[in-house]
Amino acid sequence: MELEIIDNLDQLEAFCAHAVGQDWVCADTEFMREDTYYPKLCLIQIATQTRIVCIDTLIINDLSVLNQLFTSKTITKVFHAARQDLEILFMVNGEIPYPVFDTQIAASALGYGDQISYAQLVDELCGVQLDKSLSRTVWTTRPLPDKAIQYAANDVRYLSQAYTLLKKELDDKGRTHWVESECQNLNDMNKYKPDTHNLWKSVKGARKLSSKQSNVLRWLARWRDHEAMQQNRPRQWIMRDETLHELAVKQPTSTASLAQVELLTRKQRGRYAGKLLDCMDRAMQTRKEDWPEVIAKPALSRQQRKLLKQVKAFVRERADQLGITPNFLATRSMLETLVCEPEELSNLTSWRLDLIGNDLKQLLQEE
Repeated sequence: MELEIIDNLDQLEAFCAHAVGQDWVCADTEFMREDTYYPKLCLIQIATQTRIVCIDTLIINDLSVLNQLFTSKTITKVFHAARQDLEILFMVNGEIPYPVFDTQIAASALGYGDQISYAQLVDELCGVQLDKSLSRTVWTTRPLPDKAIQYAANDVRYLSQAYTLLKKELDDKGRTHWVESECQNLNDMNKYKPDTHNLWKSVKGARKLSSKQSNVLRWLARWRDHEAMQQNRPRQWIMRDETLHELAVKQPTSTASLAQVELLTRKQRGRYAGKLLDCMDRAMQTRKEDWPEVIAKPALSRQQRKLLKQVKAFVRERADQLGITPNFLATRSMLETLVCEPEELSNLTSWRLDLIGNDLKQLLQEE
């Protein structure tokens, strides 16, 4: 199939008219976010059974016509490692593509390994070794070199072959519903909205803080995120995690005490002193009962550690029987939760309940 470059709205509308008649389309995106808060979408690559296009999203500002394609319930949208692509498309058009088939999830369900790369999967299934030397391409460059455009197109050129092969293997092994269930989780809109209330939990060192310190960090993380959005700069460019952590520990309440925060630069004090002190003041006014709980989980008891070992051994054995990794069947975090809170067993996805639910229930009840 020849590659087509789409750089105007008429071409895009014509391609979408073609694509909405398909059973599936394969899609990928190229974007830049190294020096911005919001990712900048540069290309969308789409393949159908007969066409491959690269849509220049730096030239075409209105991409709303793609919504008809990406949200059509009759067209399967095929991605590899879909999460980031879906996040960016949601940011641009306010809609999450659906239904989705993620070839990385499908590969895990078939025993190709967890989080297999696209290049590895194409090599495994199609016998094609992709050139990854252009993975650091600056996608905002215009005009893009022909090699870069071909590189981008290859991200969907072989995805259609991989999809066809994986889908057949899933059907043959009766595992299609596993992947459908996991891919449905990708349609949760909350996954792609910034959770400003819980940003503090991802700050380095947050697990070691007291409840009072965590409350301060929560206010600081929320402030930093707002500042990063306003400036369209990465959060760490506004203030590093280590600095937020030190502020949460020392809790300065004056310009003089801010100067005692070693990791806070003179430039940051000059620019943000007022905002930081206001943040501290708001945190101090928060009622104690509204402080966040400490993140660190309590240590498992001796009995729970013993049970976790038994449960992990069972999952490992069942995964070996199925030819998949234990982590795809049940992560360590899932198993720790079940050991501590057996009632959470009912929250496992239906296919996991079918495969391991009854056995886990028996194990947990016996202990």
